[in-house]
Amino acid sequence: MFGTFFDKVTGLFDRRFVLGLLLPTFAFFAGVGALVATDLGWAKTISRWQHLDTSQQVTLAIATAAGLVFVATVLGTQVVAITRVFEGYWRWGLADKTTGAVGRRWQRHRLTRLAKDTSDMGYLREYLAFAPAELDAMLPTRLGNTLRAAESYPGDSERWGLDAVFWWPRLYLIIPDSAREQVDEARASMDQMLVLSALSVVFAAVAVGFGIAGLPLAVWAPCAAGGLALSWLTYRAAVASAAVFGDLVRSCFDLFRGDLLAHLGWPLPEKLPDERALWSALGQQLYRRGTSSQYQELINAPRTQSSSAPQDSDHGKPGRLRQFLKGALGAKASAGPPRN
Repeated sequence: MFGTFFDKVTGLFDRRFVLGLLLPTFAFFAGVGALVATDLGWAKTISRWQHLDTSQQVTLAIATAAGLVFVATVLGTQVVAITRVFEGYWRWGLADKTTGAVGRRWQRHRLTRLAKDTSDMGYLREYLAFAPAELDAMLPTRLGNTLRAAESYPGDSERWGLDAVFWWPRLYLIIPDSAREQVDEARASMDQMLVLSALSVVFAAVAVGFGIAGLPLAVWAPCAAGGLALSWLTYRAAVASAAVFGDLVRSCFDLFRGDLLAHLGWPLPEKLPDERALWSALGQQLYRRGTSSQYQELINAPRTQSSSAPQDSDHGKPGRLRQFLKGALGAKASAGPPRN
């Protein structure tokens, strides 16, 4: 029982949770607490703490720690939403028509500037930062265009012709552990920087609120300016991490899409146009439960190679899904029948 409890606790407080969520949350509330103490007066705040007995201090400390863990956990459930906001997917019509329009104009100007650089480094910057113009519309933020460039890469008709958004969750399950760890590290780094950026903006807004409430200008103004500066720096760091993450996603499609086809039961076609047609047909079949007439014959054609799926790309190891099912079923069996 204690071993299971310890495993759950260590699973909750893994390195990514601590660095990516718990520490930023702690820093945010520590900053807000410092503003509150400054507003009330540090002497008065310390006096109130000293007037508490030991049991009350311990209870307050435990409640504070539990609250931080709870807020960090809730914040973790909103990482995808935070990322979408930083990408520029704004549902508010007014924001999209004003700030969004300015952002898209600036990003188009940046793309034009990069396109003028005909050096190899100039092409690399454009390759990492923007999707081909014929594939996707411009997003208003640098982060959004960097991630969209990676998303559009495998769907390019001059490359593999498959939808990255649809196929990535399936490909992720069968890539080798070493590749998955690198992808996870890059994504965790990006998420951590975005969480820090978002909390820094909120802290700046809180500092302005304290200023309106009467906190001296010499206190709240540097806090607000520091929060905005930290938000900008961590956002730029997130963009750099997004470029690394995006290139790893591209590499996974380049190297392991054949393994994904094999797991689905189809051989990799010998010719690139045939492979593109097969990906289009499978995407329609799985997503729309049927294909267009031009792909029906391709889907129903006999498979010329063995359709048995290979083991995980880490040779000699059973598939991750099989490991998970075996562990889950074994745990249920060892637990015995449910008690009434």
